[in-house]
Amino acid sequence: MINKTAGKVVRLAGFIISSFLLVAATLIVAYAVSLRDGPDLQWWHNEEISAEFHQSDQFEVTTLEQYLTRERVVFQELETLVDNHAPRQAKQRLNRYRKGNDSYPDKSGENLNRSSVLRPAETVGGVLLLHGMTDSPYTLRSLAAMFYAKGFYVLNLRMPGHGTLPAELDRVQWQDWLAAVQLGARDVAGQLGSEQPFYIVGYSNGASLALKYSMDSIDGTELRTPDHLVLLSPMIAVDALASVSRLFYWLGHLEYLQKSRWVDIYPEYDPHKYNSFPMNAGLQSYKLTNTVQEQMRRMQAAGQWQQMPPVLTFQSLVDSTVLASAVVDKLYEKLPDNGSELVLFDVNHMGELDEYIRPEHPLFLQRTMYEGSGKYTVSVITNRGENDPAVLELRQAAGIPGFVQRSLPYRWPDEVFSLSHVALPFPLDDEIYGLESAQQDSRYPHLGRVQMLGEARTLILPPALLQRLRSNPFYGYIEARLENLIDADR
Repeated sequence: MINKTAGKVVRLAGFIISSFLLVAATLIVAYAVSLRDGPDLQWWHNEEISAEFHQSDQFEVTTLEQYLTRERVVFQELETLVDNHAPRQAKQRLNRYRKGNDSYPDKSGENLNRSSVLRPAETVGGVLLLHGMTDSPYTLRSLAAMFYAKGFYVLNLRMPGHGTLPAELDRVQWQDWLAAVQLGARDVAGQLGSEQPFYIVGYSNGASLALKYSMDSIDGTELRTPDHLVLLSPMIAVDALASVSRLFYWLGHLEYLQKSRWVDIYPEYDPHKYNSFPMNAGLQSYKLTNTVQEQMRRMQAAGQWQQMPPVLTFQSLVDSTVLASAVVDKLYEKLPDNGSELVLFDVNHMGELDEYIRPEHPLFLQRTMYEGSGKYTVSVITNRGENDPAVLELRQAAGIPGFVQRSLPYRWPDEVFSLSHVALPFPLDDEIYGLESAQQDSRYPHLGRVQMLGEARTLILPPALLQRLRSNPFYGYIEARLENLIDADR
């Protein structure tokens, strides 16, 4: 009797699981088919650049000079593709893949999507800058200039698959990025004496790579461990749904369903960042962050985690790209007591805005400020008072209860209710993403000042792409904090 009952239970469970898998598969295929009605793929979604650096090239390309030589070939290939496709494509003024257009990256004579090296007359330290997913070295250009002005050797490295065609992100693997990071870190460390500080600055996906490199440098390799990690909007964890993207990725190998390889297919009008986003890009970030988390756990169990360098992180309280709570739960609460600090940029508490902020955001802020381990410093940039656009810093040093208040020379711009994931690395006067006019106008499109009003569902672009804040009213605070860090290390 018991065996019969057990058999029925097993069969029922099997039926339920099979039914669930069948329904899930049906929904996935149905969604993939529905994507066929979306925007058409363009040549920049399909072409391949054969010279791009991959992990398999790491034994052939071993120096920065060789990497930059390979990169020159990559951009020569890109230029050839632009020329070959020019007669057959529409003459959109903001198409970044047509020479002479406003968004063409090379129009100024210097393509800022490429890696750059800044070498001061007298080097006092070195920094490796790692941009984020879909970005290019332009993202960290302002920070690169600040480090250079302070006497740092600066390598602002382009990650493989970036700055060229969105199609390249459809093929790249996270191991390709890591191989490039290791090469770049060896170059920067090789410029320095043993007593000169070595920093890595990572933005978004670049922050995960910075953590991975740092753990590898501790974990029995000959890589130099950075003296400090600086993370901006770090990608510590991504939504688990990103793992489902591998199913669409493989379905997209069928010509009939090739659009299912893409999360977003948009016009490419931004000279330094892709608008289109392939499934593979999210999948690689998911794999990278999972690998980082697994290595963290292993190093903690082995007692190696105590050797991690101090981490200084700048994070917007609200962030629709990464899980902001993971910065606390999966990184800072696990860090050793090593002088690390988390800086959170609060939302704007002007007028009636507080009534419309999603409740999980203030709850997360309260938890971070008052329920943490106390092993790291917490700083919060928030309004000076009710209905006051000026801001102050609330700072609680590690191990010392209570927040110390310091006024700051910054204020919230009108009609800005929060920072965003993409805003942190850019000053307000950035020539492309700035909210204010730039000191020098290179005549690229001023994307940070785009404000469009009209009827919903009129444009092929999503509202979030036009609504999102693209520059940081408190960028000067980030620079000041980094300058203080540099001065303290001298």
